[in-house]
Amino acid sequence: MKKHYIWLPLMASLNAYGQTESLTDSLHTEKISEISGIVVKGSKAVFQQKADKMIFNVENSVLSDGTTVLELLGKTPGVVVSQEGELSLRGKKGVSVMINGKLSSLSTKELANLLRSTNSTLVKNIEIIANPSSKYDAAGNAGIINIVLKKSSSEGFSGNYYLNGGRGRKNRINTGLSLNYTHKKLSLHGDYSYTFRGEEERRNFSQIFFDEKQPQQMTRRTDQNSITNEPLTSNNFKFGADYALSDKTTIGALFDAKIGRYEDFSSGENRIFQPVDNLFAHVLSDNKSKENWYDYTYNLKGTHIFNDKDYKVDVDLEYETSRFNSHQNQLSNALVNQGTEKFNNRRGSIASRLKVFNAKVDFTLPFSEMHSLETGLKSTIKSNNNPSEYFIQQGENWINDDKASNEYVYKEQIHALYTNYKLNLTKWTFQLGLRAEMTHTDINQKTSQEQRKRDYTNLFPSASIKYQANDQHGFYASYSKRINRPSHFDLNPFRFYDDPFNYWQGNPNLNPEFTHATELGYTWGKYIIASAYFSVTNDVMTEVYNYQPDTGILVKTQDNLNKSYVYGANITATTKLFNFWSLTSMLNVFNNEYKGNYQNYSINSSQLAFTLNAQNSFSIAKGVKAEANAQYFSKSNIGLFIRDAYFDLTLGVSKTLWKDKATVKLAVTDLLKTNNYRVTGDNFSSTIRQKYNLDSRVVTLSFNYKL
Repeated sequence: MKKHYIWLPLMASLNAYGQTESLTDSLHTEKISEISGIVVKGSKAVFQQKADKMIFNVENSVLSDGTTVLELLGKTPGVVVSQEGELSLRGKKGVSVMINGKLSSLSTKELANLLRSTNSTLVKNIEIIANPSSKYDAAGNAGIINIVLKKSSSEGFSGNYYLNGGRGRKNRINTGLSLNYTHKKLSLHGDYSYTFRGEEERRNFSQIFFDEKQPQQMTRRTDQNSITNEPLTSNNFKFGADYALSDKTTIGALFDAKIGRYEDFSSGENRIFQPVDNLFAHVLSDNKSKENWYDYTYNLKGTHIFNDKDYKVDVDLEYETSRFNSHQNQLSNALVNQGTEKFNNRRGSIASRLKVFNAKVDFTLPFSEMHSLETGLKSTIKSNNNPSEYFIQQGENWINDDKASNEYVYKEQIHALYTNYKLNLTKWTFQLGLRAEMTHTDINQKTSQEQRKRDYTNLFPSASIKYQANDQHGFYASYSKRINRPSHFDLNPFRFYDDPFNYWQGNPNLNPEFTHATELGYTWGKYIIASAYFSVTNDVMTEVYNYQPDTGILVKTQDNLNKSYVYGANITATTKLFNFWSLTSMLNVFNNEYKGNYQNYSINSSQLAFTLNAQNSFSIAKGVKAEANAQYFSKSNIGLFIRDAYFDLTLGVSKTLWKDKATVKLAVTDLLKTNNYRVTGDNFSSTIRQKYNLDSRVVTLSFNYKL
């Protein structure tokens, strides 16, 4: 028998629309089988390539315990996490995040806090869906990341206790308990987790301004340095029940609570040179920010099978209420100030009251083995109230800052109808879908008495075709249209101050962005999956910096550019190098291009980039495993800015104890301390440089016990 081995060392990427299971499904088993002359093994690998998604089997990874879900996503091939916690996929922003198949309604900032406070021990796997069918929400022009949490289905009582401790620049600890009970028709499950995550970062921000009439002449330079201390504490708990009314009908209920606190204490030093060789201002700042959130979700669901043909209906009702409070205090001490602007002490209070109701009905109609139909409806009703108040200290008094204070009310309704048809022939597989979504938004700025209402209806087609020429060679193509709506946080014009010279502000005039994405692929047996992809986005949202010369303040916000283009190619393969060593290798090469006009400036930003990943798994001895994950990200563009290349090496080893009932793991992330965040960019009449020395090298010891 001829054995095939493929070795693509240090190759990384994401192929999220392969049309056949790849070799990654076939390695890491105890039992050997033979298929078409290939020696394969049968249990789940760390990475699996399915027909419509790539799966990261977190529970099978030595490196998964003792970290947060947000950090775990940063280890997922093709996914990049920005310093603010925003996710991008294949170099493209606008990723929708689902948890157990349910779309998150949180803003980028709120979602980042949630993922930072959720321990990776609770995660079963992460699904990367780059080109979703019409059954999924159209939101997310870059694709969907579905985080699947663990849930036991075994009969009787079972459970799991875990304790993780880590140390970077600060201490980290996480502990939790999961319990499950199943008896005949009844299933009960619940879990609780506590997380404390200390973090310290060193940041540098500099900007050089040029004369608009004489672009080579520098007129002003700012240098800002700060050290942050960012402790995060969370308590998450969940309880659910499922009951089988009959062989054909099952109902369930779930209560999910997430309570947390995030603090950001930073001390900064700000220098302004104007002209560039004259110290115009030297200001010390002390910033304290405290955020608290209380998120509660109530869910009811039911499934009924109508007949022997497995016609099925799924009903899902969900209500979520979330409270978010932020308090900021900013103290400024001007050592040098040659200008007229006073650097007053400032404090602010920002509140958010979010309510979301979701109702969904899905029908599955398998007419025969040849063809089937999926159809359904979904409605989402959302409201968010954001009162924000800012005060400036003048003498002994605190005066309301009318320019920054605001009461913002956001309401949104999305009603959707979809259908998805599948046809399976001997060598051909077709899938055709259409989704219609009607959107209504209402923005009411009560303080300024401004109101904006929008209504729009859009169709989102999707299609895929696969041709399996023989056992070894297959071809596929897919297309989908997607939307990325600005969140309530993106639209809210309140101000979030970093220091006396910088604040972030939402843009109520943001438009949604629409993406057309297509992909062509080829599969060679169970060895290689390769594809080429292309997408174009209209009204692309991107971060811009606006300088206010009268106050010397830099305002960060988002705005729409005309278009962006993303095109690239990727390849993924897995091989067994030796009996004890398996390697999953991935490569993704892509180009991001942004075009448009902004503030009388013509924009044409393009950057060729690539990502590499090598996931090495070792079976050292009975009950002893080790992993080494190496990732390299080349220089890439993020909107108008360029992020420098970076590298991450993470190592881990695990040992099972007490007849495999317990597992001890030791891991170190970013061993070489090369995963830092550096961004540069020409922002119209200025050049910006940002550098974050991240708290990324962390040693973690984890203990897991099965009850």
